Amino acid sequence: MNRLIEWWARNSVAANLLMVGIFVAGVIGFFQLEREMDPQVRFPGLEIEVIWPGAAPQEVEEQIVARIEESVSDMDAIEWVRSSSSEGYGGVYILAEQQVDFTQFMNDVKIRVDSISSFPRDIEPPKVRQWVNRNEFIRVAVHGDLTERELKRLAEQLRREAAVLPAITVVELFGVRREEVSIQVSEEALRRYNMSFVEVANAIRNTSINQSSGSVRTDVGTYQLKVRSQADTEAEFAEIIIRQTADGGTIRVGDVATVIDGFEDNPILATLNGEPAVLLQVMTTETMDIVKASESIREWIAKRQDTLPAGAQLTLWTDNADDFRSRMKTIGNSAAMGLFLVMLFLV
Repeated sequence: MNRLIEWWARNSVAANLLMVGIFVAGVIGFFQLEREMDPQVRFPGLEIEVIWPGAAPQEVEEQIVARIEESVSDMDAIEWVRSSSSEGYGGVYILAEQQVDFTQFMNDVKIRVDSISSFPRDIEPPKVRQWVNRNEFIRVAVHGDLTERELKRLAEQLRREAAVLPAITVVELFGVRREEVSIQVSEEALRRYNMSFVEVANAIRNTSINQSSGSVRTDVGTYQLKVRSQADTEAEFAEIIIRQTADGGTIRVGDVATVIDGFEDNPILATLNGEPAVLLQVMTTETMDIVKASESIREWIAKRQDTLPAGAQLTLWTDNADDFRSRMKTIGNSAAMGLFLVMLFLV
């Protein structure tokens, strides 16, 4: 060790060259660092999501969630299983042990879920995906003197545009309500037609579904067969036939009920300067450069502003890249001060 120190002391040129090389490597490495505020974390957990249109929470719990839980109950390396059921939706959440081979674990869960043959026929195919910890770092407000439906349509269009911008992958909406068709049945109309509420409900349920009917294999490929009769609009629901009369006529939903095409009752709404707003939330991903993403979204806002419908505006609400720049500036200043002190003592 003493000889090594003695050699470096006698060969000052080599020592200075090494110091310069380390400095240059540090500068290059600094500018090649991934620029993130909150690094993304992947947990050894997965979510199983099943959509069953029109089903009550209890039906979802008994016929979907309970069967999924039973199918994975004897699997090894499970830390816990939790679930939730709501109208038309069931979710099962599984956390695996840290040391598990998660890819194999996830494949095993998919196989078990796909092998359940007792699911209701009219559910959508179950989706199995890994938990991903995403954080928002930019919020862009879409606001103006527009109706709720117009604002939602515009926000959905802008979300699709923002999601394909350079350095941006995931953009989500906040402050939008799901569209909902409500059917208000008149008791007087039911008495007039000698009809029960159950008859109306069954007619809507039986004639307003999307259902898979299997698949057909041909020489050029496999085709999925689906029966698509899902009513979506106010007019389509109003035209659903409840009963055929003796004289050849029909009694439709619109004859006994008022159909209203509106939105779900959800108090989560956003406003900006007193105007209704929808937020575009740009989410972090594993390989995102938040500085480039911030520059990309700011440039897009400036260009898109002039082509928005009358009365609509785009406003940058928050940008966490500003905090990142501030922190990097502090690190740079500290590094410069340290370099200055080192050079001062060496000289």
